[in-house]
Amino acid sequence: MAETHSHRHTHILIILLSALVGAAGTFLVLYGQGANRPMPAATAQDTASRLESAFVKIASETKPAVVNITVRTPMARGRAMGRMPEEFRRFFDDPFFRGWGIQPPEGEGEGEGRGEGDEAVPPGEDQNLSLGSGWVYSEDGYIVTNSHVIKDATDIRVTLHDRENDKKEYPAKVVGDDPRTELALIKVDAGRPLPTLKVGNSKDLKVGEWVMAVGSPFQLEQTVTVGVVSAKGRFLDHPGAKFRIGDIIQTDASINPGNSGGPLMDLDGNVIGVNVAILSPGVPGNVGIGFAIPAETVEQVLPLLKAEGRYARGWLGISIRDLNENKRDWYKVPDGGVLVEEVREDGPAKGSDLQAEDVIVAINGESVVDSWALQKAVASHRPGEELTLSVVRDGKPREVKIALGETPAQYTGYAEPEQKPAETPTTATQVLGLTLGSLTPAVAEEKGLAEKEGVYIEAVAPNSEAAEKGLLPGDVILKANVTEVKTAQDVTQVIQQAKDNGEKYVIVRIARMNPEGERQVITIDLDPSK
Repeated sequence: MAETHSHRHTHILIILLSALVGAAGTFLVLYGQGANRPMPAATAQDTASRLESAFVKIASETKPAVVNITVRTPMARGRAMGRMPEEFRRFFDDPFFRGWGIQPPEGEGEGEGRGEGDEAVPPGEDQNLSLGSGWVYSEDGYIVTNSHVIKDATDIRVTLHDRENDKKEYPAKVVGDDPRTELALIKVDAGRPLPTLKVGNSKDLKVGEWVMAVGSPFQLEQTVTVGVVSAKGRFLDHPGAKFRIGDIIQTDASINPGNSGGPLMDLDGNVIGVNVAILSPGVPGNVGIGFAIPAETVEQVLPLLKAEGRYARGWLGISIRDLNENKRDWYKVPDGGVLVEEVREDGPAKGSDLQAEDVIVAINGESVVDSWALQKAVASHRPGEELTLSVVRDGKPREVKIALGETPAQYTGYAEPEQKPAETPTTATQVLGLTLGSLTPAVAEEKGLAEKEGVYIEAVAPNSEAAEKGLLPGDVILKANVTEVKTAQDVTQVIQQAKDNGEKYVIVRIARMNPEGERQVITIDLDPSK
């Protein structure tokens, strides 16, 4: 028995020695290879030090242009979130976030009355108080934030951080908002030029790049967090709305309630995103997944919000679907393309040559790879613009031209117009693509028209010359050539006479209200033969 144990120990010893010899050989080979390599230019400690310096620099340059936003909104009658911090109340009660499974923490649900922190709300006022973040877009006081931050606001106050001792809350007004991209623009009058942030290039942003989020999470002003870009091109489905927010940046930089509207910065100190939401199922904080609107969208939307107060998107009025392998084979479209399922009766495409089962493969010569690319391309054009669609029909290419309409409110997040009782039908006159009606003081007041009497344009055909020349519903025709018109019949008579005489044009003068509410008179020439 002893001899058996001795042999066993000998075998074990031999195995261990063999393993050691093998490991030593491997080490020598690797060491020999490594000895011939040049030493790195900087140690890991040097790299970390440089990164730390970059973060410090970005934070110090960014924070003076980041603001805190306090918003008061009406409180739903009979509802209040008991004893929760105010930002939590608005955050958990906002349907935008309910869709992400975020719920109030246990014991902090609905309750009666107001809880701690309500002292800022004047007694007797039935209002909610919520907080968000923003950043200065231009030195004259324009500030970027999220649409949901200022939604239903009755009062907006902004705290600036360009001066250490400035504790004043500046009143702000909403300049414009776009729920479909979750962007909004507000303005304060600070009486001084404000430090601004530069919008960067999100197109070249790469997954893995370092980013910094700045804002006021949980009412903690001027908070800085860092992380990396986790993914690009994410989609957020807006609960209760008929659209989704696309091209979203995902990051693991901590974004919490109150960060909404604050900037997401790159290492060059540029805004490459606007923080918008977090994914935090069942808990009231960040679990490493946050989202930001890309700078590319910011650059597209903000100029129009500043100029017009809203972002009017082009609309085709069609139902679409992506193609799978079988559908590609059936419709003879090997790559890209979007199938037209239906051409809506109430959409601008109805009057065009576009048909159901056409496959749209390009818009104005730019390839369309999927339905999101199509929606994005169309939305980037203004209502009234004409697009050239390259389609495949019955396996053969063709082109279709369509003048865009405006995307209806239910697909944009804007409040839908109130349904009014049906008016007594009136006899409308149609000429040159214009639907004309006789104007009365009552109609003028109801529709907010520039004039109290005359002839107003009820509708403009999308593909007509009138649409191309810029005539709009609500315009009031004052004169046709030398005739001061009072009825729709006056207009048609002038046009018919010009057509009979072979004249090349009719000059019409119209009055309209511009976006600032000012009366504007415009002269337009129309071809009477069209």
